[in-house]
Amino acid sequence: MTPPQPILVLTNAGAAGASALAILASSACVLGAAYVAVIRYAERFSLVALVALAAAASAAAWFSPVLFSSDVYAYAAYGRMAWLGLNPYAHAAARGDPLLRDAAWQWGGAFPICVYGPLFVGVVALIVDLFSPLGTLAQLQAVRALATIATLACIPLVYAATPEARARRLAAAAALGANPVVLWCGVEGHNDALALAVVLAGFALARRSPAAGGAVTALGALIKLPAAAAAIALASVNPRARAGTAAGLAVAVVASIPLLVGVATQLAPHGRYAPQASLQAIAAPLGPLVAPIAASLVAGALLLHGLRLRKDGRYEGWICFGLAAWVLIPNPYPWYAVWLVALASPAPASRAGGVALALSFTSLLRYVPDAVAQPVGPSSVLLAGLATLPLLAMIPFRPGSLRSWYNERLA
Repeated sequence: MTPPQPILVLTNAGAAGASALAILASSACVLGAAYVAVIRYAERFSLVALVALAAAASAAAWFSPVLFSSDVYAYAAYGRMAWLGLNPYAHAAARGDPLLRDAAWQWGGAFPICVYGPLFVGVVALIVDLFSPLGTLAQLQAVRALATIATLACIPLVYAATPEARARRLAAAAALGANPVVLWCGVEGHNDALALAVVLAGFALARRSPAAGGAVTALGALIKLPAAAAAIALASVNPRARAGTAAGLAVAVVASIPLLVGVATQLAPHGRYAPQASLQAIAAPLGPLVAPIAASLVAGALLLHGLRLRKDGRYEGWICFGLAAWVLIPNPYPWYAVWLVALASPAPASRAGGVALALSFTSLLRYVPDAVAQPVGPSSVLLAGLATLPLLAMIPFRPGSLRSWYNERLA
């Protein structure tokens, strides 16, 4: 009989998974009302108060007896592999190591190859080695603690990176740091906040030293790839940051060659297109080519709208770019929304900002196929429709606009 896992992750748990996920979702909805109020009255809070509020919520979430993602097992395993001299960017046997054995069991026999940068792998390698005398549970909890601390660190960093008046900077800090889904993803141990913290530090530094800020932002790609997109965005609006960004990206690319080789040779050839809880999942029953084409058309419309907004000097255009990227993701997991919320945080009251924040909540529905059961047929389409429902708010419809259009056509 297989011994119980150090941390229980609900996988294909049926009714038990549905019940636990319902508790998480309902808690997020209840906290969502408070979240809106915190953003609206953010100027009444101090930065310290916002961090304390997020820390208290994160501490409460740590009491959850279950997780919905197995990623923390994989993260710890990658670090352990690197420490043992194994290649985390290639499939390898557990070799009897307790942590690797638990990770392999959690992932159904073999965990996937690493798709993260060497800096992240190195940091985790140090952590799991430091806590190895205490066993697998301590190693996993240490990785989760790192993610939680990084999430809290993003609050003062987004405040420092927002070049606006104090009230708007506090609103940005509240939009990111008080988001229940963002905090939960940190508690689960996801590494997005760690990469985001590097990006925000680079943005904040760029206000004083653009070249250094561009370099730091680009080096965030050594943790996770979206940091490279953030660095390119910074360079596009700040010419003085371009040299540093180019240098940082060059270092990241060279250091990430093992990652790129692993993805090209071991991950891509075995990839399987199976969209869930996404815009592509709605069109998937029409054929494997229809779904990505439909998503690309929607993404193109959002991109064009964003370009128009940027031409008018409106920040909201950047959020539209993020939404365009979101609809192209076949499986938008909740932790991906950490980036979307960060992008929306400087303008949470805008239309695109509101949609982005709402998508962070509906992204919890992506847990259903993993934690409960794989939906098929109409249930899969229904799940995808609910998960992407906030995108409808991006349709530029006003009362009377349809009638006006109709009358103009008749004229």
